[in-house]
Amino acid sequence: MPDYLRYWGKARSDAEQGGDAFHLLAYHCLDVAACGYVMVMENRFGSGDGLEALGFSREDGARWIAWLFAVHDIGKFAGGFQAQYTHNSPDLVRVPAGIVYTLRHDSLGYWLWREQLSQRWLEGDCAILPACDDADCERFLDTMDVWMQVSTGHHGVPPEKGNDAGILAFSAQDIEAARAYLIAIGELFSFSAWPVAWKDKAWRKQLKCQSWQLAGMMTLADWMGSDQARFPFVAKKMPLRAYWQQALATAEALVSSLPPVSCVSDYTGYQALFPFIQQPTPLQRYAAEADISAPGPQLMVLEDVTGAGKTEAAMILTHRLMAQGKASGLYVGLPTMATANAMFERLAKAYRVLFRESDRPSLVLAHGGRHMSQAFRDSVWHEQSDGQTAYGPEDVSAGAECNAWFADSRKKALLAEVGVGTLDQLLMAVMPFRHQSLRLLGIRDKVLLLDEVHAYDAFMIRLLEGLLFFHAAQGGSAIILSATLNASLREKLLGAFAAGAGFARVEPLPQAGYPWVSHLTSQTLQETRIDTRREVQREVAVNWITGIEQGMALIYQAVAAGECICWIRNTVDDAIAVYRQLISAGQIPAADILLFHSRFAFTDRMAIEARALSWFGKEGAADERRGKVLIATQVIEQSVDIDMDNMLTDLAPIDLLIQRAGRLQRHVRKRSGELKTGLPDERAAPVLHVLAPEWQENAQPGWLGETLRGTGYVYADHACLWRTQAILRRQGGIRMPEEARTLVESVYEEGIEAPAGLQGIADGVLGQVLSHRAAAKQNLLLREKGYDRNASDYLWSEMKELSTRLSEESAEVFLAFWGEDGELLPYAGEGAFSWERSKVQVRKRWWEKHAGGFVVPDEELLERFRKQIHRPAAQVLLVSGEDAYYGKAFGLIGGETG
Repeated sequence: MPDYLRYWGKARSDAEQGGDAFHLLAYHCLDVAACGYVMVMENRFGSGDGLEALGFSREDGARWIAWLFAVHDIGKFAGGFQAQYTHNSPDLVRVPAGIVYTLRHDSLGYWLWREQLSQRWLEGDCAILPACDDADCERFLDTMDVWMQVSTGHHGVPPEKGNDAGILAFSAQDIEAARAYLIAIGELFSFSAWPVAWKDKAWRKQLKCQSWQLAGMMTLADWMGSDQARFPFVAKKMPLRAYWQQALATAEALVSSLPPVSCVSDYTGYQALFPFIQQPTPLQRYAAEADISAPGPQLMVLEDVTGAGKTEAAMILTHRLMAQGKASGLYVGLPTMATANAMFERLAKAYRVLFRESDRPSLVLAHGGRHMSQAFRDSVWHEQSDGQTAYGPEDVSAGAECNAWFADSRKKALLAEVGVGTLDQLLMAVMPFRHQSLRLLGIRDKVLLLDEVHAYDAFMIRLLEGLLFFHAAQGGSAIILSATLNASLREKLLGAFAAGAGFARVEPLPQAGYPWVSHLTSQTLQETRIDTRREVQREVAVNWITGIEQGMALIYQAVAAGECICWIRNTVDDAIAVYRQLISAGQIPAADILLFHSRFAFTDRMAIEARALSWFGKEGAADERRGKVLIATQVIEQSVDIDMDNMLTDLAPIDLLIQRAGRLQRHVRKRSGELKTGLPDERAAPVLHVLAPEWQENAQPGWLGETLRGTGYVYADHACLWRTQAILRRQGGIRMPEEARTLVESVYEEGIEAPAGLQGIADGVLGQVLSHRAAAKQNLLLREKGYDRNASDYLWSEMKELSTRLSEESAEVFLAFWGEDGELLPYAGEGAFSWERSKVQVRKRWWEKHAGGFVVPDEELLERFRKQIHRPAAQVLLVSGEDAYYGKAFGLIGGETG
């Protein structure tokens, strides 16, 4: 038998009983090759389509992928790697002295290819690769270099370049064994001639763009081919052709056990998706009738008021796109985990209609805290080895379902037909995160539905532009939802998508109407003003207050009238201060006052959110809301559907004030507070009371005063705040939709000139915005470079070194009680995820400032705890129920040193 069968590829790390102790390297490579071959033949995850776009027939593409994937682990021929397994087998190669292993085997494989095997071929060793004319050799090798980076980069990052560690990792015997292996698989898969297209520079450029998806497919094949339950270790030597047939049969069975592809259903009208819609809103009617026949990817930007049915309109468009063969699935990206959780439960009621009734499409929740979602955990179902569910159909939830194969990791979550999660999961696909290629593969043929886009900062917006570029370039469509976008932001998003799709330069109208739809296709940019139904037209007067006592008086007045009221404060400390002042005054029962902010343990925060929805939600009983007070921070701006009779707010940027005003008299009610089916609302005309400084025409730094000092830290662009106050004073209120564009453009497009005294601050903020955009651009991958280390200015990273958000570093603080034996017990008590439910997330600087005033465990106990929960930076705060710094009602406040 040849020497390449003397190298192991997998080995047991313990004394497990049964089976061979190791798996020969050549056989493991063929296991992976067989998985790739079958995936292409069955067009799993669009793998066959991608190769056909490069000119391969289905069979030729599958055979080429089999060859390519069969060389993915050639770095394991290195004696340095072989020495990692201690054995006494005479059938395995002996590693000579002086051989070391300092570079991982994937990058060693690329080194072996680039520095040894390809060079030998250039020198005339035509047994390794097919022969060619001398003039074409370098061009063929340039193309092979792209392929080999895909293959050897199978661990989720492209192989490292320029590292000479391979010199000390391989012996001459190792290199000769690898050479013999390449010759053998070339014969096995009939790689005997170079495709003519491979020497073409334009074709190679196309290959680089396809390489991102191919790398994701390579990773998947390696995962499947490493499944020891399916591919048991084989140490007995047999000819490659014989083993290939064995591996192929196993791979066919394995791939057939993957979740089946669901078939898209025909679009039969919006009521099939949403039976509750009796009369569609103008936006929903547009979605049902818009011309989507243009070839290629499409981008729709839907801007409309709260309550206009934007989500339903987007789903109508999505189903129509899918039904016309322009997509096979959907991913909904949202700003926060809370908004994603709410959307998951909402979408669970409608997503099945997108697919054939007999199919079982998966709906996946994709974010870091999804394990805390009971709704998602309940939706996951497993299959037995025979392909049947582990329980009968009568036991299957009538709501969302998720095959466990998609649910076992966030890396595979985006491969499911329908996904809901944070935008971050999508952004990671276009940044140098490990396994980003798998994410790109997952969204390749999906409609991306991106909600609440106005909620993102300059850093995330630039990343979003990169995502739209990549997605459009691979033929994907997207739908963007927002209450309002300023002209500059709309132009950036449309421009990024157009550039990725290869469309002509986009020139959106500078004076957009509102509500507004921007529909970008390969043929045109169609911009349309949409009508608004009467029920969502809003006129909210603005009343200015300048002091806390005025706000307190408004609260007492509302409670005395039997009405509910909310005050949104811009900082947690300011919210706690008002709450404590109300409690101390004693004029309102403490049970009728609710404080809601981000510095609560998860278990308490969920209870507070549930109470807020019970009191102020759409279906809340009239007597429940009567006389109730909610003091909150920005946590209620987007994710919580509440309806207040009265509202106060600290001064904030205009788009956020519009969002907050959307929680004021959100639903139509009787004077008594009972829900009504139609207009008019019987409550007094809505007024948004805004706490702001006395108006200063020529405001100077410090104009916000002591009362809003915290606001100045949260919203650093004081000129933006001043313009917000100026335009609202001029307009006298918020009239939606007719004045939405005026309000937003006056602030963000500088329709009002800010005082000279604030210009220095504004210039500093602009500089920071430009800096953040530049930082985001550096974090984005360069698609045209292909799956290559050089496609990123930064090192390819795990999550610890790279972030999708440019925010202040945070600290994870776990609340704990002392146990009887001196151990730490979770604040949340017993049950699933008890420590996760006991966690509070705070700014790291805040923790460092206040930690000295808290009771914390000693360093030895803290380190034991960190190891126990696998969080090396975790902090622990001991609570007793009697301390002054944490309580279920007020959350976490500063310690004695604060």
